[in-house]
Order: sequence, then structure tokens, then C-alpha cells
Amino acid sequence: MLPSSSKIFTPSIFPSLRAFSTTSKSLAKREAFVELLQDVPGLGKGYDRLFVAPGRARNDLVPARKARFVAFKDNKQRQVLRMTDEERKIHWLQVEAPGATPQNPQAPSEGSQQTPQHLLDSLFLLPSTLHFPLRTVSPTSPTLHGSLSLSNVYEVLETNHGLGSKDVEVSWVEQEAGARMKELGTWKASVKLRTGGQEQQTVDIEVDRLVSGDV
Repeated sequence: MLPSSSKIFTPSIFPSLRAFSTTSKSLAKREAFVELLQDVPGLGKGYDRLFVAPGRARNDLVPARKARFVAFKDNKQRQVLRMTDEERKIHWLQVEAPGATPQNPQAPSEGSQQTPQHLLDSLFLLPSTLHFPLRTVSPTSPTLHGSLSLSNVYEVLETNHGLGSKDVEVSWVEQEAGARMKELGTWKASVKLRTGGQEQQTVDIEVDRLVSGDV
């Protein structure tokens, strides 16, 4: 297995390194951007950077340490990168060399802060939907007995996913900042890191009916 600290060299070092721009907004929303830490049949080889289905990244590649999420400041930095076997061999030797500091074309500019890997993993391992079972005023009414606010979302993010309010900023995507969910349904929320490249994810906040017997 290749080390998780591996980085991709710039095209000036490897002239034949292919960099394909595939960063449309629709693609960025549908897929996760990762760096492979080992060869994955049918997907790519170690050090390759590519887009994959979010579910595959969350459920297989990252937990099994086959890949890691890659930090990026904006979508322009999300470029598919692939190496030839010779480039990969040279890169491996450089990474293993004492005191090696390989360059990274997607690294933040000097003076900016690199996003901690554990925050990237926590952010991009978030499920696409966060469920909140709440009581309604009657078994058939959609009206909640109370309401759900962003503070409830913050609490779940910290308790269940290790993302505290000091790490992320949460906001409604289509509602006003102080809006509360007062009925069953789904709202979209943006979860944005406060440090590094300030990467963000959009998740669905779904309020379900809490029925008798539910915990």
C-alpha cells in the first residue's frame, strides 16, 4: 500500500503527466474527488486522482484506506491526474527519499492553511441525508410538536460525525438563516469547513415522523 502522505508532482517535473479538467458544477455535485493510495482494479493506480461516486468513496475506498479525499480551494483545482508507470516509480523514490518534499499542484498558496485530512474525511464521509425523527401534533398531521433549527443540525454533526461548531459552518441552502423546520419534509443544508480550503458539502436534512415505539 502506498503512503497516505503521497503527493502528485507538477507537470513541469513529469512532462507527460496528464491533467484533465472535469470540474463542471454538475460533476462536482455528483462525485467525490480522491487520490488512490493503492492500485484499485477497474479504477486506477496508486497516486492517481480522480472522481468517484460518493457512496463508493464513503463506504469502501476511504474506510478501507484505498483512497483519501483531496483538499481543494475551488473546483478549478479538482483535476483528474494519472501517471505512467515510469512517472509513478520516480515519484515513489522521491517520496521515500529522506527529507523529500514533493510538490503538489493542488496545494494551497504560500501563507494559506492546508485542510487537515481528518476534517476532510469527516466532511466527505457525511451521509447524503441526515434524519431527524420528531413528534407531530397528531399521528396524521405533518405539523411538528416543536421545530428543528440549525442548532439541532450542529449537535448531530458534533455528536455523530465529529464535526463541531469550531470546525464547520452550517447554513440553509434555500431558506433564511434563522428559519426553522415546523413540518415533516426535507431541507438542504450546506456544511462548510472553517479552515484550510473551506471545502463544503450539501446534505439533506429530513424530518421524519416519530411514531410510537421509536427510540
